[in-house]
Amino acid sequence: MSQASDASTQWTEATLAYAQHINDYVARGDACGWKGMGDPNQPPDLSALLPELLSQLRAANAQGSDAAIAEVRKQWPPLYEALQPLLESNGQGIGALAWLPSGELLVRTGMWYEPGHSVLIRDLQVTDLPGMEMFGISPNQQVAGFAGYGQVTLIQTADQSPIRGFDLPDGSEELPPGYPLPSQDDDSENNGDKAQEGLVSPVQQLIPFDDASAVVVVQSTGVFLVSESHTKRLLPLASELTEAMEQGEPYPVRIDMCHAAVSPDGRLIACGEQDGRHRIFNAQGELIDSIGPHGEYPHHAAFFADGQHVALNACHFYNGGTIAVDVNALGSIDTDFYEEHPAVQVIDSSARVYASAPVGDSLALGDANGYFWVRNPEGALQWKQHVGSTISAMAVSADGKMLAVGSYSGMVHIIDLTNTEAAPEQVGVRARREVRRWLFWKTEERPLAW
Repeated sequence: MSQASDASTQWTEATLAYAQHINDYVARGDACGWKGMGDPNQPPDLSALLPELLSQLRAANAQGSDAAIAEVRKQWPPLYEALQPLLESNGQGIGALAWLPSGELLVRTGMWYEPGHSVLIRDLQVTDLPGMEMFGISPNQQVAGFAGYGQVTLIQTADQSPIRGFDLPDGSEELPPGYPLPSQDDDSENNGDKAQEGLVSPVQQLIPFDDASAVVVVQSTGVFLVSESHTKRLLPLASELTEAMEQGEPYPVRIDMCHAAVSPDGRLIACGEQDGRHRIFNAQGELIDSIGPHGEYPHHAAFFADGQHVALNACHFYNGGTIAVDVNALGSIDTDFYEEHPAVQVIDSSARVYASAPVGDSLALGDANGYFWVRNPEGALQWKQHVGSTISAMAVSADGKMLAVGSYSGMVHIIDLTNTEAAPEQVGVRARREVRRWLFWKTEERPLAW
């Protein structure tokens, strides 16, 4: 590639200056508790340079070489704010991410309520995976689950050999006698192919167990524990459905903000939905505890890597509160909203968490404002990093060295957790170095590596 052009020089100077401004602004805000800070400066208007940037990116990707893409990144350092004029027509949520032990990365473009599609990234090669509507991976990353055509198939990630398959729940499982069955809802209508395949509700999450004996399936019609012998409904609770019947108000089940997580040892399932408390089940699907949120609406659950604490987030608008719960106390907590308990500690009081990933002995919490906050079980902030728009998916590699972060910008950020020297265009506090960015943009013929 030729030497830097006047356009790339202008881009570089403007983006690095703005990144420095934002980092200084964040440092001042953190120092004063954000009192009287006001707003940061507006980002530079570099819209006139965007056509040349895209031309350079497309050319480098056509060459298919790391060196060509590295040169573009050097001459055109990526900054989210500078790309905003392109996002309205290009952005889309990244619905799921998962690293395979081989270092390959699974990406679902489009959120669960969008048609979307799944791909496999290996180095600079992007391979389409037709028919894969959603995927998920077990806590030890040795088993993956693929949903499509009304079934979920579990495979060994080491050699992609199939293990077993299950029918996906249709939403009627374990409803009380006479309870109205689910109907085709708006989510299914937005996923016409899924509706034709007979799925009442698209899959939002899949979490296989490490031994492939079962899989947790999250849908708007419920959270289910699916095994060869039985499909057990976890949410809504049986007691809630029975109460609705007794009160003569058995509305068809459709839960919002439903989510789940499985502990590293496979003994616990944490889940929740918009209405109610955080719920903890054992591996057999038996409710063992209910925990009051420190926020209005349960929104996300995740376990720390050692399995000794579970993080539970509840949201209100774009903010939220996250608690860390000592799993040794489960079975004896049973708290109400905002109720204090010795085994429950608030570790974050700002983030509405959409996605998370274990990072060492801490947990990266991806929020609605494009930040992820890395906190330990005591709530101490290890580092924080800004990637742009609302974070929608996160995954850490099996060796703990690489973090993938997806957002509603249609971008996937690949971050080297071992490199504490952030590039000058990055925004954050003690941020780790981003080594690649993938653009899964709607108007591009192919994903672009940057």
